[in-house]
Amino acid sequence: MWDSKDNDKDNKKEVLVPSPYLKYGPQVQPSQPEYIFLNGAGSKQRGRFETCFIEIGTWYSMGATIGIIRGVHNGMKIVLRDKQTRTYNRTQLLNSVLKHGSNMSDKFGTLAVYYSIFGIILEKIRGQKDSIYNNIIAGTSTGLLYRSTSGLRSCGIGGLLGFSFTTIYSLISSRIKIIEDISETIILSKTDN
Repeated sequence: MWDSKDNDKDNKKEVLVPSPYLKYGPQVQPSQPEYIFLNGAGSKQRGRFETCFIEIGTWYSMGATIGIIRGVHNGMKIVLRDKQTRTYNRTQLLNSVLKHGSNMSDKFGTLAVYYSIFGIILEKIRGQKDSIYNNIIAGTSTGLLYRSTSGLRSCGIGGLLGFSFTTIYSLISSRIKIIEDISETIILSKTDN
């Protein structure tokens, strides 16, 4: 039951007491910790699938913030208009904040999920990782899908809004890459002549 080990440094005996909760003695346990590393854990650049969760959470939070601000504004208008008791005013304000906050965050979160799904599908199909065309197609498809239940006209407006927002975003975020591509095209056209 008691086990002893000779310690070379101090010439003392170390006593190892087996645990009553374990079925084996402490000498069987490994001396160094073992770790399991995920594939790509040392990679410094995340893929589209890993970044989509951050994007969805960010857009959901932005929607909640906008909705809360809108709810406070709308709730204060109701409170100032009705001029009721303090309890009634507090209830109206909380109801307005919760209603508008959850409504806007759900809309923004849904749009971000659609955009991420279309982006991942396009990346896998086309094989290009950071393509401007993937972003624009994903944004247009997101607008079309989000407004598809409201009729053809509304669906077209949603697709147009998705196209314009993602085009502007892609032009702003990829302006250096676009300038390099244009200059490369100009240089190639000059060397061909």
